[in-house]
Amino acid sequence: MGNACSNIITANPADIILFIFALIVLVVLVWCIRAFFYAVFLFIFSRWEDSKVKLAWNAIRYMIIWLFITVMLIFIAPTLLSIFRIPNPENYSAKYIFVKVWNIISCVSTGVTKIVTDYPNNNPFGSNADPFWITQTIWTDSAGTAITIYQL
Repeated sequence: MGNACSNIITANPADIILFIFALIVLVVLVWCIRAFFYAVFLFIFSRWEDSKVKLAWNAIRYMIIWLFITVMLIFIAPTLLSIFRIPNPENYSAKYIFVKVWNIISCVSTGVTKIVTDYPNNNPFGSNADPFWITQTIWTDSAGTAITIYQL
């Protein structure tokens, strides 16, 4: 994964703290997006039943609470770290946290893209000539003779 993942995390303690903040922000953002779509789904299919509408409002309420807590964490982090006498607390500002979040997203998307695009070459059951897995090589002996099963 090379370039996209080379700057994700190092052994530097400051980088580890920044990585932890970035992971917290990323998890909360993903959870909030999921909660939003869950609430929309509940509103659409609730038929205005009180229990489902209440679940939808609770999902939105918790989403807003977690977003507020995360924003507070992002903007209070340098102050909290200076209280704990962590050197250079300004290196943990919102700008650096979001740069680290973007690095994590880039690394994950690069890895997924690599897996998806290289899958026909690394497919253990098929080959490039057989993209739909019609033939499967089951066993190869020491002389190189392969037992192949043909299936439709």
